[in-house]
Amino acid sequence: MDWQDIVQMVSHHEHLALVTHASPDGDAVGSTLGLALGLRALGKDVQILSKEPGPQDLAYLSLYEEFGTESLLRKDRTLLLCLDCGNKDRLSMEREGFQEILKVNIDHHVSNEFYGTVNYVDAKAASTAELIYQLLKELQVVVDIPMAECLYTGIITDTGSFRFPSTTPKTLQVAAALLETGVDFSKIQRMLFSTSAFSQVKLLGKALMTLENHLEGFVSMMNLKGEDFNVLAISDRDTGDIVNYGLEPPEADVSILFKEAEGFYRVSVRTKEKIDASALCGKFGGGGHVRAAGCNMEAPSLQEAKEWMLKEIERMMA
Repeated sequence: MDWQDIVQMVSHHEHLALVTHASPDGDAVGSTLGLALGLRALGKDVQILSKEPGPQDLAYLSLYEEFGTESLLRKDRTLLLCLDCGNKDRLSMEREGFQEILKVNIDHHVSNEFYGTVNYVDAKAASTAELIYQLLKELQVVVDIPMAECLYTGIITDTGSFRFPSTTPKTLQVAAALLETGVDFSKIQRMLFSTSAFSQVKLLGKALMTLENHLEGFVSMMNLKGEDFNVLAISDRDTGDIVNYGLEPPEADVSILFKEAEGFYRVSVRTKEKIDASALCGKFGGGGHVRAAGCNMEAPSLQEAKEWMLKEIERMMA
């Protein structure tokens, strides 16, 4: 599938819907809102689907207030664009009408299951926002500052502000093109990486108090209890980049954050070089990228969840 096939599909449909994955991050929200702005600039009727709002630190993005207000496809929709989601079961929407509607699956996760009617999956892209920029250019949309803010946000959140190995020359070329619109990149940088609510700083402190290492320091582990989120009145999905702190020791190659939920653990994994995070999480029904992935684990206890992860890492190292 190439862009021209998708351009033709978009051109032939007036009533479209956009959806991304559950627990939306910067790339998911930025890609969705950036594409919504672009399609509306073409005169398209666009519905934004999500069962939950975007992270509060993305509230500066245009159309942010629409994200998380609808999750059921309107009956007049004829095309659904699924963004940044490798598994159809993780799409943040109601399932009524999903089977029947034409679906375009645009993603950069290596674990993508190609569930769309048509699929554009580029695992070499650093973010889905990078792909959406290409699609907007193919649609001959003039990318303005609001669109650029959304797409730049998606790129820098998924690349860790260009620190992660997924960053490519193409990534930097797209970022440069977005900056040429006049977008205030320093404001975005400050909002995302230098500003945190007091409750989030407290949450980071709680996680770091649990930091431990395993396998001679090769693996760092942290955990957060359900009550940590309740006391601080924040979502158990709102943990930002806490997991990345576990990679700071020079000997650490894997960092894992366990978050206690209702009967299971949400697990975030980050790696440096030797372990494929997506493959590791894939063993437990999750997925993602080579260096950043996640999964849900139904373990009897935190200790057993840790042991399961460590055994799998040891197997992968053997």
